[in-house]
Amino acid sequence: MVVLAVVLLTISLGLVGFALDAAFHKSSEAGLHARMESLVYLVLAATEVAADGSVVVDDNPGDPRLDQPGSGVYASVHTHEYRWTSPSSLGVNLPPPLQAKAGESSFMIPSDEVDFYTFRYGVSWELPEGELLPVTVTICVDPKELEPEQKAFRTGLWRSLGATGFILVLAQMVLLTLGLRPLMSITQDIFGIESGKLERLEGNYPKELEPLKRNLNHLLDTEKANQTRYRNALDSLAHSLKTPLSVIRSSLPADASPKTVVIQNAVTDMQRLIATRLQRAAASTRRTMAQAVDVKSQVERLVLSLKRVYSQKLISINVMIEPDLVFYGEQRDLLELAGNLLDNACKYGGQQIRLSAQTLDNEDPRAGVNLCVEDNGPGIAEHEREQLLKRGVRGDERVEGHGLGLAIVLEIVSAYNGEITIKQSDLGGARVSVSLKTR
Repeated sequence: MVVLAVVLLTISLGLVGFALDAAFHKSSEAGLHARMESLVYLVLAATEVAADGSVVVDDNPGDPRLDQPGSGVYASVHTHEYRWTSPSSLGVNLPPPLQAKAGESSFMIPSDEVDFYTFRYGVSWELPEGELLPVTVTICVDPKELEPEQKAFRTGLWRSLGATGFILVLAQMVLLTLGLRPLMSITQDIFGIESGKLERLEGNYPKELEPLKRNLNHLLDTEKANQTRYRNALDSLAHSLKTPLSVIRSSLPADASPKTVVIQNAVTDMQRLIATRLQRAAASTRRTMAQAVDVKSQVERLVLSLKRVYSQKLISINVMIEPDLVFYGEQRDLLELAGNLLDNACKYGGQQIRLSAQTLDNEDPRAGVNLCVEDNGPGIAEHEREQLLKRGVRGDERVEGHGLGLAIVLEIVSAYNGEITIKQSDLGGARVSVSLKTR
């Protein structure tokens, strides 16, 4: 807006400046016209015509510039046969004498043909015999005569317009700064909500922004309340289902008959699937303005736990996380995703595991994070990588598990509009990379 104001002011003041300059130029020419007409009368007053028609002009016609050679002001009086020129015209090539009718005058500005401002005035001079002799008085003025005053006017004009433009731009900037300060304030508060430092807008804003504040706070409160109600409903559903399943399990015979084993396995699978589906449903209710989760601290917790679980394998887990990296999402989503990836690497990989994490966009830390887990195990064949993302498919049947790890990771990634890729690691094993977007 400031740039636009500067452009518009420059154009407007420029047009005003050119208009005033043109008007002053016209006014200067009009003043010159009047002065040249006065000179004509002075020259006529000092002019005498002899009986033979010759022209005689006093040495001092009334303007000292007419006596100074090259002064820029020149006069001539001529008839059909005689012509007198002022001493100032010495060495100056004046325009050819043209006759003007008695009582008529003409004013001409410089052109390609004439280099002077020219004023002609015609009179009829009565000779002693009563004959009328046409006499024309011509005044020529060099255009340089107007340059000093025009230059002085232009200098003062553009300085004044420049100062006026500067003051107007400064005033515009002050008004815009004061007018947009509430928007800057609310922008900072919204950024605080995005970064997880604030939960709602609490500042004092002008009445024009109060509806925005009220509706945004209502949206945030509604989203938070809906998430809480949804989670409570899921917890209630899980608790309600646990009791019937426990009754079924307790009602089974204590023998190890094939039928009993089948029912027990089915009940176990149902409990596991219910827990898994409830967790995934809860993940889909993530808040738009979620709190910031420190990635490094959460990953380190997982690494310590996994080292205890797989202590017999002497696994080395190298963690490389970007400083101050945070994830704007649900904490348990991050834990479950990183936990499944690390658990799979511990199960199927070798003894060397590397986890790296960085932001997706350095300019926008809220854009999301990229998490990559690599190992030095046997790796994953290219034709098997897509199959491993399907539920129930396992990479190694000799290792205990249900084949849900990568499938759960895929659901979390999908909930955050992210991507998952499986490639070959430079460590020799698999390289699983996931991106989580918070927008």
